[in-house]
Amino acid sequence: MKTHIGKWLDGHPLVKGRFRVLDACFRVAGTGSLGCRRYVFLFQDVEEPRKYLLIGMKEALPSALQPWLTLPQPHWISEAERVVAIQRRMQNVCPALLGTTLFQGRSYVVREMQPLEDKINFLLVRDRYGDIACVVEDMAFLTASAQLRSAARQGAAGPDDLIDFGRNTHWQQSLLEYAMAYAARVTKDYQEYFTAYKAGYFAR
Repeated sequence: MKTHIGKWLDGHPLVKGRFRVLDACFRVAGTGSLGCRRYVFLFQDVEEPRKYLLIGMKEALPSALQPWLTLPQPHWISEAERVVAIQRRMQNVCPALLGTTLFQGRSYVVREMQPLEDKINFLLVRDRYGDIACVVEDMAFLTASAQLRSAARQGAAGPDDLIDFGRNTHWQQSLLEYAMAYAARVTKDYQEYFTAYKAGYFAR
């Protein structure tokens, strides 16, 4: 595996021949990534040995929506190609060294690990409803901007279609009702799990 990722990095024009791989390990991170094959690699700068680089390699799986899709979808070489292509269209600035690779018959997304990522700690604003509303509005604005940036590509809806959809309110109430019902279900499931955990069920 270290040989594979070393050759991948050497093929990148920005860092070709600049780094050598030192170590590799499994990585467990992200709720949505549990169960995926995920690795992190440590590289050292050949010319400046005190400089290092962390590269993440994450297995790309099919979309969870795939079984329910009825509209024709674009053809992708691999699931990783699908993920990276859409990410590049939607994000204003993508992670450094973003790319794909095939390893032992599985497709992976590769990128440089970032020391910091913009995330919201909702525990800090859980009782401040005005701030929560502001966060939701900002996230909605960023999501809409990303959708417009990637619109009308490979059969995707165009900007006018997306704007009309946003203005149409027929779907909003059903979505809110579903979200509230599912939130209640998740809370109930967690309470059952926590009760069983405290009772020592999983220690058996």
